[in-house]
Amino acid sequence: MDYDLTRLGSREFEHLAQALAIRILGPAVQAFGDGPDGGREAEFHGELQYPLPDPEGPWNGHGVLQAKFLQRPRGTTHDTTWFLNLVRAELRQWANPQSKRARKGALPEYLLFCTNVVLSPDPESGGIDAFKRIADELIKELQLPIHDVRVWHFDQICRYLDIYPAIRQTYSGLITAGDVLFRLREIFEGTVGDLGELLANHSSKELATDQWVRLGQAGEADNQRLPLAELAVDPTASYTTSDGTHEFVAVVKHIISHGDTVLSSRGTYDGPRHIALIGGPGQGKSTVGQILCQAYRATLLGDAMDRLDDETKEILTTFTDEMQRIGLSAPAARRWPIRINLSEYADAVAGGEIVSILRYLSEVISRRTPDITAGQLRSWLRAWPWLLVLDGLDEVASTQARGTVMERVNDFLLEAASVDADLLVIATSRPQGYREEFSPQRYVHMRLEPMAAEDAVSYAAQLAQLRHRGDPETAERVLRRLEEAAEEDLTARLMTTPLQVTIMAILLERRERVPQQRYRLFYDYYQAIYNREAGKSGPTARLIDDHRNAINYLHERAGLLLQVKSERDGESDASLSRAELFNIIETHLRSEGFDDAASSALATRMVDAAMRRLILLVPRKQDSVGFDVRSLQEFMAARAMVSEDSEELSVVLTATADSAHWRNTWLLAAGQVFHERPSLRDRLIVLLDEIQAKSEISLFTKPGSSLAVGLLSDDVAAQAPRFLRALTKIALELLEEPLDEIESIDLCEALWNVAGSDIASQRLIERVVDRNVEAGGYRAANTLATLGANWEHKSGPLAYQVRKIVERASGNQNELAYLLGSKVMWPRYLVDAINSGSIDFEQRPLLEVLKPYLRPSAWERFNRVYEGMFDGDFLGFMRVSTGHYVALQYQHTVVTKNAVSILSAPQAAEELVLAAEALPVEMWQLKHQIRVILQRAQEREPVNLSSIALP
Repeated sequence: MDYDLTRLGSREFEHLAQALAIRILGPAVQAFGDGPDGGREAEFHGELQYPLPDPEGPWNGHGVLQAKFLQRPRGTTHDTTWFLNLVRAELRQWANPQSKRARKGALPEYLLFCTNVVLSPDPESGGIDAFKRIADELIKELQLPIHDVRVWHFDQICRYLDIYPAIRQTYSGLITAGDVLFRLREIFEGTVGDLGELLANHSSKELATDQWVRLGQAGEADNQRLPLAELAVDPTASYTTSDGTHEFVAVVKHIISHGDTVLSSRGTYDGPRHIALIGGPGQGKSTVGQILCQAYRATLLGDAMDRLDDETKEILTTFTDEMQRIGLSAPAARRWPIRINLSEYADAVAGGEIVSILRYLSEVISRRTPDITAGQLRSWLRAWPWLLVLDGLDEVASTQARGTVMERVNDFLLEAASVDADLLVIATSRPQGYREEFSPQRYVHMRLEPMAAEDAVSYAAQLAQLRHRGDPETAERVLRRLEEAAEEDLTARLMTTPLQVTIMAILLERRERVPQQRYRLFYDYYQAIYNREAGKSGPTARLIDDHRNAINYLHERAGLLLQVKSERDGESDASLSRAELFNIIETHLRSEGFDDAASSALATRMVDAAMRRLILLVPRKQDSVGFDVRSLQEFMAARAMVSEDSEELSVVLTATADSAHWRNTWLLAAGQVFHERPSLRDRLIVLLDEIQAKSEISLFTKPGSSLAVGLLSDDVAAQAPRFLRALTKIALELLEEPLDEIESIDLCEALWNVAGSDIASQRLIERVVDRNVEAGGYRAANTLATLGANWEHKSGPLAYQVRKIVERASGNQNELAYLLGSKVMWPRYLVDAINSGSIDFEQRPLLEVLKPYLRPSAWERFNRVYEGMFDGDFLGFMRVSTGHYVALQYQHTVVTKNAVSILSAPQAAEELVLAAEALPVEMWQLKHQIRVILQRAQEREPVNLSSIALP
């Protein structure tokens, strides 16, 4: 069989050549990793098992393997010339005494070239004979001590792959040519052959289903379908490499490139294989997963066009063409893509039922493609590369459900390792409440960046053209207004996510300007959609127009009840049944004075309308309704919260302040307070302080400051300088404690925007930074690590002042806090350095390190309450230049499922806080880890709002 070696790429072709060399030449072969190789991918010494049979016997001495990969073959004559020219150049390099490779070591006695070029076997005129003749002549001419030179060309490599199935399988996703899924029986000799047509059938159906972006997913009432391929963008994401370098990449392109690497133990990839993609509401996390799955489906099916129907062919062609528009090439590796909505999976495992990932996938696939079993999928996982998208961990709000989901995910990774699977997992979550459930030892963490202004305008232009095909004047008008919005600071700060740009584009179809705050953006959008639906003809439009207050109430209470329900175990993917919807609206209508018959009849009409679509309420499964977009559900829940009287509102905001599940709702509710209930703004500021000071634990975790950062980011006080400064003051309190990466970036971005818009706030920031650094200890370390790292490349007066403070502090060699503050503190950055042994490092059990800082009277109670909580947790210690050992937590805490139990014994939890406060500054990471544990406990504690959610 012939194999498609060009898909390998240069790096993987080198690895294939190394694998073949080890298998054929024997264990004397030493392969080299990535980087400058000095003209060699591998070398060998001593007697080999090659070539056999040969009249002169096997090689015995020093030899070198060189791989020569041609990315785009153009034909035998051209390719042969290209290869022979490289052979000449390589031999001359070995003969050049000034070349680096010649200076580094002894010249080889044997030379083996490995290339994907096809060399003709024709006697005398063929490429094989030409290679041997040219090589021998040059070796003689240059007086090289080479005894023998050979080439493994395309056909030779293919024959080796035929007889070495383990190597063939390692690279199967890259080298298998032709219509893979339809030829599984032939390729894998029956082991998974029966799956082929079933998987091809399922991939074709998923390709058709996922070809659309529905504007209903942005709340657009017409639910207009637009081609994903024509609207797709490749968003920017950032991540930090193991050496501390901060990289910015086009995320889809980066993931596809990463997926072109063999990610099993048979490959050579070193480091976390999977990716955790972290992004805020509406940033496009799910769309990235959708694009990736479509790209891999297109690659798998693209070589079998003659077996596909006309519609699928058209989808494939359109998708491939449009991906090239945004600079995306097709994946080289034919990974089989599958996506799991984690909220749906959480409901499937609710109640502790053991539903493995493979069993769940088999059941989901079998809904559309019958007779797929978990056992077949396990065989398929062993035999073929996979892409698995785990979408929306943030939507699994229940602590028990989240813990169970993560257990099943980790079980699946262990199962994949047991069959040595070539697996790439892409997991997504919002940053709020995310505590690295996806371990940094397995996942590279990438954070979606806000859309740049030019990218937002480009996306909006594409959207306008697609929405208004045949009406270029409207498309041009919308684009002009968006460009004007992008030039204003406050509106430009709203144009940072695809969801918000979509909302703005739809709003600007009917108005000149858009709001400058996030709450108002959602509110005006809802009103625009409502007015448009009310202005249509027909009985539903009249119902909407005549009963605006009742339908608003229905949306608000539905949003709140869905928020409450989705926090419960088993209802992550919550919806409202017909009966629940009827109960909400009928109760309201009765309170408005409608009699039983009228309220029942009118409620029935509204529910019937909702079962088709009613403004933002859309049909869901099994005669139920919900919101297509979680942010719009949260917006409506926020309006329901703010509709309470002021005392009840304070109670509700206090109850939900710590919760990650309620955070976006809380911020939207506060935004409404600022714009619609100004008399409560002072009370809201006081409330943040009260939330902060309600316990020793909250003084440590600082939820009030975290919310203040969110409000600054939402620009709720942009036109109210007094409140802007008050929020800035509360936000700055975060610098008193060790922050994680997400908190650090959010705080820095919020403070930077505030400083740029208000000189008094800028001076406040400067004073706090100067005071913290002068204080030394944790305040200095936290401030320097946070602002020093994130503002290092900023320009402007504030950045200049902070850099001056950092430089002054860094010169103080007597204060360990300053040394700590000048380093990157977050644990994942130094994992590779620790594992490689390149730094002086030792580890101790976390609880053993903590014990001396717990009060003796508290130890017994603490140990009893937290028995087993820290099992498996270790704290690392790194030697720094001062001779001190600095704590470096690199082994992730496994507390997820039982995190809330920490708060069931508040006295013990407070003892933990007191111990954390007693830690010396070199224990920065231990203090940070304790804070993370307590934050997780607070964020996942269930919130009981049933009393106001229910009618």
